[in-house]
Amino acid sequence: MSPTVSLGTKSSSPASLLWARWERTLEKNKRRILLIEADNKTDWTAQALSDQAHAFLDSLCSFKRGTRIAFCLPNGAPWVAFFLATQKLGLAATPLDAGLPGPACVEMAKRLRCHALFLDGKLHVFDPASGNLRTFSCIKVTSGGSGGLPRNVPCRAEHLIADGSNIIRTMGIRPRDRNLAAIPLGHSYGLGNLVLPLILQGTPLVCAGRFVPRQLIDWIRLYRITVFPSVPSIFRVLAAMPGQSRLSPLRLAISAGAPLTAEIARAFFERYHLKIHNFYGSSETGGICYDRGGDAALSGRSVGKPLAGVTITVHRGAIKVASAAVAKRSGNWRMPDRGEWNDRGELALLGRLGREANLGGKKVHPSEVERALRAVPGVSDAVVRVTAQAERTFLQAAVETRLPLADVQRALAVLLPEWMLPKRYVLMPELPRTGRGKVDVAALPYLESHPNTILPRATSS
Repeated sequence: MSPTVSLGTKSSSPASLLWARWERTLEKNKRRILLIEADNKTDWTAQALSDQAHAFLDSLCSFKRGTRIAFCLPNGAPWVAFFLATQKLGLAATPLDAGLPGPACVEMAKRLRCHALFLDGKLHVFDPASGNLRTFSCIKVTSGGSGGLPRNVPCRAEHLIADGSNIIRTMGIRPRDRNLAAIPLGHSYGLGNLVLPLILQGTPLVCAGRFVPRQLIDWIRLYRITVFPSVPSIFRVLAAMPGQSRLSPLRLAISAGAPLTAEIARAFFERYHLKIHNFYGSSETGGICYDRGGDAALSGRSVGKPLAGVTITVHRGAIKVASAAVAKRSGNWRMPDRGEWNDRGELALLGRLGREANLGGKKVHPSEVERALRAVPGVSDAVVRVTAQAERTFLQAAVETRLPLADVQRALAVLLPEWMLPKRYVLMPELPRTGRGKVDVAALPYLESHPNTILPRATSS
């Protein structure tokens, strides 16, 4: 691995549509502050962001159109500027998690078949001659499921613009709003809700590479945050914090990345008098459904109705999504989740496809048990798995709660028949989670070796 030295003259590769949209935003907002780095109190105008993007061009200009360029940067102006620079040159930006150590970044970039990696202020070239005439603007990096290997989802500029436009229109995000960027900008959720509103219409970002939950509350008030997209685990912590009961001027709290339980939604509403809006999407499709009023989250009944520009069909539980944001040539994508329409025309998720278990001749989806556990007062999340031992199949559950085991079992017995009840439990105040806010199932091996255990804390992942 070696850093580039001199890469010649600037490329004549055509800029992506995202760069053209950015230029329109820049023209209207040159002197307006569009990004604030909260952790170092630095303001960036639109012109300053554009200047920083141009500063990156010299190290990128020799790459052919469509070349995959990975980069590992925390949330902030350099992240946005580097992404814009790749769009100026028609390159395929591949953002990696900023929390990855250097060697892991290199391994990840190579596994994703990237041709170069921007890391620690240097560009490391693996294959400088590569290019791809089928140009993609961004390569979203996603896991193959909980604990799965990373895979890439190539997206064209048209896909990203469609997703950003659907989100802006459905959620009512305005140019004068302020978005708090606590989720990673490079995740599909961050791209659609944070990066695209900035590029398409100049909605400012308040960024932080690192933070503690108390700082989020302070920043909402200090920087006049009006829109806060986050994940359930953060909302759960905020709901439990002491202090003032208002988050003025915040008007929109959005939850995605993992299931939002009614327990968390109600606790947050009781604490701050603000409803959380459920949001459902995927890397392949962008945004899919949104709980416009926030009432569906409070009751736990659904993930809301389809976004503007999105069409959903459900057949025998299988969910199929169609929109201009779907990163497939067909414009359609079948989700790995099961679902059904409720009587309000909202999509209720029933768990993952293919996770059916046969218990004593009766079939059950672990997701049905997970939903029942999340409906127990005092339970904020749960994961249920199927286990086969000595020719016997049974369910085991990891439950995020501070309740005694007997209370959980007693409450669940009211909601489910006896044959559907888990035989083993692990109770924890916090389940281990990935950087994307999902429960890290790979970090729960103790289910087999520690049945009916109460653990003091989650292991970090």
